[in-house]
Amino acid sequence: MTSQNTQLPGRDAGNDIDARDLVVDHPTEAGAIRALACKRLEVAGGTSLAVMGPSGCGKSTLLGLLAGLAVPTQGTVRIGAETISQLPERDRVRFRRQSLGMVYQADNLLPHLTVEENLGLQLAICRGDATAGSRSDPGALLERLGLAALARRFPDQLSGGQRQRVAVARAIVHRPTVILADEPTGALDGANARIVIKLLVEVQRALGATMVLVTHDPEISGHLDRVVLLAGHETRERTHAG
Repeated sequence: MTSQNTQLPGRDAGNDIDARDLVVDHPTEAGAIRALACKRLEVAGGTSLAVMGPSGCGKSTLLGLLAGLAVPTQGTVRIGAETISQLPERDRVRFRRQSLGMVYQADNLLPHLTVEENLGLQLAICRGDATAGSRSDPGALLERLGLAALARRFPDQLSGGQRQRVAVARAIVHRPTVILADEPTGALDGANARIVIKLLVEVQRALGATMVLVTHDPEISGHLDRVVLLAGHETRERTHAG
């Protein structure tokens, strides 16, 4: 999975998350449909949180708000010193490039690029800001994560588990301060799911990043520091024992 003594120092930045009074309504001809109602979500900087809940409760919608991919109908999202929900779209894009690493159920690797080139493209995009990932080296990162043997392969030459491990590497190549993951193990079998979640948690801790991960799997959520259940208008803390 990963090599021992992996060191991936993150940037020195506030990365606590505080979301309050969040509401997302989607207008329709029949009236507004409520996609999310969340009174409060707090995640201390450098810790990890799993978000669980029934289908349709707004888990992915919540993650999209934290990423600045959308803004709430009501409420605020703050990450560190930035109130993401109040930024114009251009500044939200900048924030994502500089500070966020995102992992999805689909790996979304570009098929015509090798593994190392996929990471290099991500890093080049982030280098639009002079400080983002300025010292990162995709090849060195793959070596540190035990993925160097895959560097010159194309995505269709990889197994599903290998592709998702590379997707994790791509998400953190610019040393983000926040990692957001939406069902990152949902398409994997049990063995590969455990490899990927352990890799995610290891790199999150090595970076000192804050991680919010959406999952339906209690075994996956048990690897993170905290678990909350999203339902109705509130989040409820859940112990790892259930």
